[in-house]
Amino acid sequence: MQTMKAFVVFVAVFAIEQASAAVNTNELAKALHNKLSSILEPELMFAPAPPGSNFQVRPQPVSPKLDFLLVLDSSGSITAEHFEWVKDNGKVLVDYIHGQSPIGTYGSRVGLIEYSTQCKTHVEFSFCDYNTVSTIKNRISQVKFDNGGSTATGPALQLAKTELDIKGRPGNVRVVWVITDGKSNSGVKPKIPADDLRANGVMVCVVGVGNSVNDVELNQIGDSGCVFRSDSYSQLKTAARMAYNLSQPQLSSGFFNNLSFKRV
Repeated sequence: MQTMKAFVVFVAVFAIEQASAAVNTNELAKALHNKLSSILEPELMFAPAPPGSNFQVRPQPVSPKLDFLLVLDSSGSITAEHFEWVKDNGKVLVDYIHGQSPIGTYGSRVGLIEYSTQCKTHVEFSFCDYNTVSTIKNRISQVKFDNGGSTATGPALQLAKTELDIKGRPGNVRVVWVITDGKSNSGVKPKIPADDLRANGVMVCVVGVGNSVNDVELNQIGDSGCVFRSDSYSQLKTAARMAYNLSQPQLSSGFFNNLSFKRV
């Protein structure tokens, strides 16, 4: 009888711990928005004055240009349906970036690496391949699910470093954004290339989805303050859209009250 009581207490405690670990969608959305907005926060910069003029030039807020590299886990555990949600999340991130720092030939740029096994890990498209929001989002839609048998996060980060070393634009803020659902189990440990990226001035962010991710590994991959957890891909998709909405200009609650209308 005592054994049964102990078992019941254990189950109850475990259930409470599991419930407390659930990710709140609103909080996830705010965390994503806060990090992205901090990356894209405008800085005051002086435009050059016209030659020979005596005009006093005032500083203007200028958003940094990004080289934003999506690194998407495409291993078999994700499933084809959920990978579509991963791509949707990527497209929302493109919209978010463009809203703050316009994407273009001389603006912010986006690339994408897809990975599963070491052999299947590859660059889907690079920074110079597409320079409009519509073509980038269309290209993301065309990425096919790899359904690979392992999760080579380390080699994918090594490839990300090579891509940024060769094709990164001087002056652009470089960001690697990883989305994964599991622990790396193939190739070099992800901490090694993640540390190499940071040593080169690259910001590394990671989103772990589901209950199979390794929190220790996530914290080794992502920068401090750029590690996120989501219970599911549907939740991540919702939170990303909410984060984008938070980035849009909001009318104050008294805006319409302050409007006056004249009869004509």
